[in-house]
Amino acid sequence: MKSKVVEQYKQERIEIFNKRFGVIFDGEDNLKSLVVENLIDNSPTAFQCAWLYESFLGGGGFEVDMSEINLSEDEFDKQNPNNLLFDVAEVVSRHQGVFINVGYNANYEKDSFKIIPYTLCKVGKKDSADYYGKILVSPKGWGKSLKKEDVDIFDVYNPRPDVIQTQVEAAGGWENYKGQIFFFKLSRKYTYPQSLIERAYTFADTENQLGLYYNGTAKRSFEDVTVIRHRKFESKQDEEAFERNVKSLSGFENSSTKLLVEDDWDDENNKQGNIRFDTIKNEVKSEKYAHFETSSANYIRKAFKNIPPQLVDYVAGKLGNTSGEDLIKAQSIYNSLISKDQEKLEMLFKELFRNYKHDINPSNNWTIKQYSLLDDGTVNYDENNIEAPAQKTKEELDEEAIRTAQATLRGSVGGVTSILAIQASVVAKTTTLDSGVAMLINIFGYSDEVSRRILGNPEANPTNPNPNGNTIN
Repeated sequence: MKSKVVEQYKQERIEIFNKRFGVIFDGEDNLKSLVVENLIDNSPTAFQCAWLYESFLGGGGFEVDMSEINLSEDEFDKQNPNNLLFDVAEVVSRHQGVFINVGYNANYEKDSFKIIPYTLCKVGKKDSADYYGKILVSPKGWGKSLKKEDVDIFDVYNPRPDVIQTQVEAAGGWENYKGQIFFFKLSRKYTYPQSLIERAYTFADTENQLGLYYNGTAKRSFEDVTVIRHRKFESKQDEEAFERNVKSLSGFENSSTKLLVEDDWDDENNKQGNIRFDTIKNEVKSEKYAHFETSSANYIRKAFKNIPPQLVDYVAGKLGNTSGEDLIKAQSIYNSLISKDQEKLEMLFKELFRNYKHDINPSNNWTIKQYSLLDDGTVNYDENNIEAPAQKTKEELDEEAIRTAQATLRGSVGGVTSILAIQASVVAKTTTLDSGVAMLINIFGYSDEVSRRILGNPEANPTNPNPNGNTIN
């Protein structure tokens, strides 16, 4: 996951086997799956694309209605096959694979399914037949402080009764048997499948860094940075008193715009005392980085199986004559693009429920219904004798364009930055509360109630911990 210049040749992947734990590393430091999670969670576009991909993979659930079937023994925590499908789709959308703990009863029938967090699972060493016999699970993660005794060892999925019996005996009986782990992968090319975000990880990180940069700028209220140079004080107490005075005069929320530097200078010809001021102009403008925002979002969208732009709502595009037709065609295209992945999920569930303790699906039909953002993504007005939507007036189209622009602005990093700036202006009392509410209503399309909640009680200097737990200034 390190950023390197692409060479003229592609270096082959080399598997790293760790003898201490008996696992094949996932990435150079064995933490690639955790990096993937962080990249997706910290990038607005990557998070949205992963969610869209997940939604289309799980679709509308299975065609056969099994909503009343409870796969769990717990009556208060029911789980039907659709729930299991949606949980699998969530993990697959991020990692292109999923680890499922399969339990058995004494009749060698499957009786339980549990998804284990992807970041906690690692694959064991291959045998002479190029077969992975074990899956290792670390409930505490795979950090440097991990101890060997904290790792659980599971057998890989193999539903043959004689294999299960051998594993039960090795575990010391059914009461100690933990079942097997089914490691499902959309691609078997590598030991661990390649996450879709890996193809655009630099752009996901760029989005995250832009957000942090804008946030830091907004916290400084977009002020210039003043460098205050001073000669050496006679005592430490005098120096600390000077710093307190500077912060007091600046205001706590603007103290980060002042940089104190101990210095000395020759002022024989121009007496300037013991303090000098230099200004670093703040030339930050949101439009300066607009290209980075749109380009990063576009590349991330393409990495997730080329999601049509109308579904992501970041990049302008046209597939039809109206916005409704755009969505219908866009969702139809994306359903086609991910149909092979969906078919593999159907095969997974057909295998999972083969020899399940109850015959919950006698037809053995595990077809997944296509996902639809609208009531029916494949509607044909002529064939179904349905009245097509009336043509919209110019006023309605203009109003719709305004709402679309407002929604796009609210979802962009620049939009969030502008909202923070309005909030900061209200805090600083350079803008009245009513004026701030009016701006949020007219520019961003928020209601009066929501606008007042946003500006109602803003903190003078909110903290925003970064993923490492440090405060961002």
